[in-house]
Amino acid sequence: MYVLVRNMKVKKGFQKEMVERFLTPGPMVKSPGFVKAELLLMSSAKEEFDLYRQTIYWQDKKAFYIWEGSPEHIALHKNKDHAHNQRPEEIVEVTREAFELIATK
Repeated sequence: MYVLVRNMKVKKGFQKEMVERFLTPGPMVKSPGFVKAELLLMSSAKEEFDLYRQTIYWQDKKAFYIWEGSPEHIALHKNKDHAHNQRPEEIVEVTREAFELIATK
């Protein structure tokens, strides 16, 4: 399994918006090889930001690359009016990592 991880530093007070955005249906979930996506939150009263971690599971790396090269994915990035292409102002920083899942217990 291939797993993409997006770490997002988000201003406090936007949990509802982050959950709504995550739960809004999009074309990715219909892409062959998409398994699931999860949204995790690490909130601290000491920090001025919350940390969200979005994990997206794909059957394999090939399935992800098919999605990444699909007309639907490309259209999302070309459409300047679409929320996917515009980083909401509450999201301060995003990093992305990719992993091969090698064991599950």
